[in-house]
Amino acid sequence: MDTFQRTGTVLLLYCASVMALITISFLLFEQDAMGWVSSAISQLSGSHGSGLFLLFLFVVVILAFDIVLPVPSSVVAMFAVTALGPLPGAASVWLGLTLGCCVGYWLGDCSEKWMGTRWLSVKERQKARQLADKMGGGALIMMRGVPVLAETSVIAAGMLGYPFAKFLLFTSLANGWLAGAFAYVSLYSAESDPFFLVVAGSVLIPVIGWLLHRFWQRVTPVSAVSSTSHTQPSATEIETIKARFTVQYQYPVCFTHDVFSPSNSDLLTLLLRARREEAVQGCVLIVDQGVVNESPDWLEQAQAYFQQHQQYIHLKGQPLVVKGGEAIKQVSQTDLLYQYLLNHQVDRHNVVIAVGGGAVLDTVGYVCATFHRGIQLLRMPSTVLAQNDAGIGVKNGVNGYGSKNLIGTFCPPFAVLNDFSLLNTLSYRDRRAGLAEAVKVAAIRSGEFFDWLENNAHSLNTFDDQATQYAIARCAELHINQITLAGDPFETGNARPLDYGHWAAHKLEAMSHYECRHGEAVAIGMALDAYYAAEIGLLSQGDLQRLIQLLTALGFALWHPALDRCDELGQPVVFQGLEDFRQHLGGQLCVTLLSSVGVGVEVHDIDADRLLSALRALKREHQAEVSARSESLTLSEVG
Repeated sequence: MDTFQRTGTVLLLYCASVMALITISFLLFEQDAMGWVSSAISQLSGSHGSGLFLLFLFVVVILAFDIVLPVPSSVVAMFAVTALGPLPGAASVWLGLTLGCCVGYWLGDCSEKWMGTRWLSVKERQKARQLADKMGGGALIMMRGVPVLAETSVIAAGMLGYPFAKFLLFTSLANGWLAGAFAYVSLYSAESDPFFLVVAGSVLIPVIGWLLHRFWQRVTPVSAVSSTSHTQPSATEIETIKARFTVQYQYPVCFTHDVFSPSNSDLLTLLLRARREEAVQGCVLIVDQGVVNESPDWLEQAQAYFQQHQQYIHLKGQPLVVKGGEAIKQVSQTDLLYQYLLNHQVDRHNVVIAVGGGAVLDTVGYVCATFHRGIQLLRMPSTVLAQNDAGIGVKNGVNGYGSKNLIGTFCPPFAVLNDFSLLNTLSYRDRRAGLAEAVKVAAIRSGEFFDWLENNAHSLNTFDDQATQYAIARCAELHINQITLAGDPFETGNARPLDYGHWAAHKLEAMSHYECRHGEAVAIGMALDAYYAAEIGLLSQGDLQRLIQLLTALGFALWHPALDRCDELGQPVVFQGLEDFRQHLGGQLCVTLLSSVGVGVEVHDIDADRLLSALRALKREHQAEVSARSESLTLSEVG
């Protein structure tokens, strides 16, 4: 009895509070609304036929979108019952309000996806859920007669994941009685009647239904136990439990020169973000062998830097030097990294600093994402390709079972620090290879950046520092925009716009046993896809030539001898990359092609015959380029 008494007291206080709100709202809005409607609608009393039907639809639409429109529903309801008559008007009010409840529920249900935590923090959502738990979900959706609360209550029901079937039942009941109350008001003009009818129709009757429902929930288990002994509820009697939460990711991508210079505090500033209050930040350093080979004193500078700032940061052990390139991306190599982290007792409060090309960053990223279920990773890309693409995103992975990046994770880094001085350790071939990703992202997302690349192709081909650094920074910005603003950072859908040209590139890399650099393969893949887009009439010949001429001006060779290889059926082996790509996407093929420079579109079918024609056209273009270059050299020698 104590439980029922407490429940009764709470409900009494709830009803009293709601009635007080309704009283205020009625005095402020309802009487004025009825007076305004009765005088404004008198001209419509002679309307018939299609005009009344259109009026019926108009009322339904207005009430259905009452959630987002600044129109008082009470005014629209009085308009409906006055202009259409009691029964048709009540029907339009009931239908419109019920559809409006569904729209509000849907808006609430999608709010986290649309708004995230930018406008409504996780803590604010938790407070809303706690309030709803105290009031009860049923009470949350029974405030149909209270301005503002009528709209926010249905949105809140969607946000909290209240069972939609029950939601629709309660709101339909409330809306039905509310529509009936307005119909009664249109028949009888007694000034005292409307108030009590609106109160009863919008709140009291649904509350009675809800009380009966709660009472039945309390009584049923007792009678069921007494009659069926120890019978357990079946799985279908248990409601679905909905788990939903939002995790916000944020990490800086910074640019600097000579990161370990005694006067450079950029790395120190980033590491202090991860430091616990008074503790010294522990770190480990994993470095690409290529960096050490080209700069033998680089490790000494790094260790001296940590010694200089030892009161804030320290290395937990000697740096680990690993092989770069595809050699590090084997599953067997991850054991070496796991053992290193374990030996130095790296935990979730420490930071792993990975310095190297995309392959090293991919592998170390995968290990960090899985060690202790995720430890902090600071990436320091050492190649053009890694600084403008591979090192700034959220993907990590290693090769396995003959497939590139078969095993991997989506895990954002703690931070990315691009040190332009590291590019001095690269060969010209590796510097050039990284520019392919700049062309790629410009081709699919920015005509303006593509224009800039065309105008500065000579400077980029001769590795002018200012032009190279701008290209890297702008390319990185466009990649980050695609990852963070396109709505699919972890690639749950089929579209992979940042993989433009990559289905052929990945296959070509494997076919050449990785003699062909990733950037070089991407340049060839983009050219092949551009020829195919022109072959099917999607891309103009002018835009095709712009792409080919830019890649050629940057120094890329748009053919590789491995492309001549065919299978037993006479088809180019590289075409098998389409099937590999389809499996990677999860079943449905989705390839990005160009419709114009700066605009990428997705297609789901590739015509094998036309693709073969595109490959042959690409080879002819390459042969013509080689012939022209040879003729130019001959003429210069003669001259």
